[in-house]
Amino acid sequence: MGQPVIAAHPQYHLEGDDNRVLSKKKLDELVRQVTGGGEGPAGESLTPEVEEAMLQLADDFLDNVVTSACKLAKLRESSTLEIRDIQSILERNYNIRIPGYASDEVRTVRKFQPAPGWTQKMNAVQSAKVMNGKTDD
Repeated sequence: MGQPVIAAHPQYHLEGDDNRVLSKKKLDELVRQVTGGGEGPAGESLTPEVEEAMLQLADDFLDNVVTSACKLAKLRESSTLEIRDIQSILERNYNIRIPGYASDEVRTVRKFQPAPGWTQKMNAVQSAKVMNGKTDD
């Protein structure tokens, strides 16, 4: 009974529309930023169907990343989700690198080492191309 009590962190509550990761207002702002459009009827906007699809896509993406990162943390036998878990999933599954966070793993680029049989075949093909049409008559 002499063990310290670990305080539970308060649950995070989304403040977006319908408990979504991305609010419609923020999505609108992103669309204007990307298209360079202004506000109002002259500016570009998304149709309600496309807007809903984009919001659902953002929710699904985040759900997939967090679920995969939690599985990775569980494989590490950790009960805490760390930034490196999320970073690893983003880099490996989606080829997204987060600037400012150095990856712990060292990237090694291996040089292509062809098999000797393949090299012989390629040399034979090259010599056949060179010798093609150059026969002694």
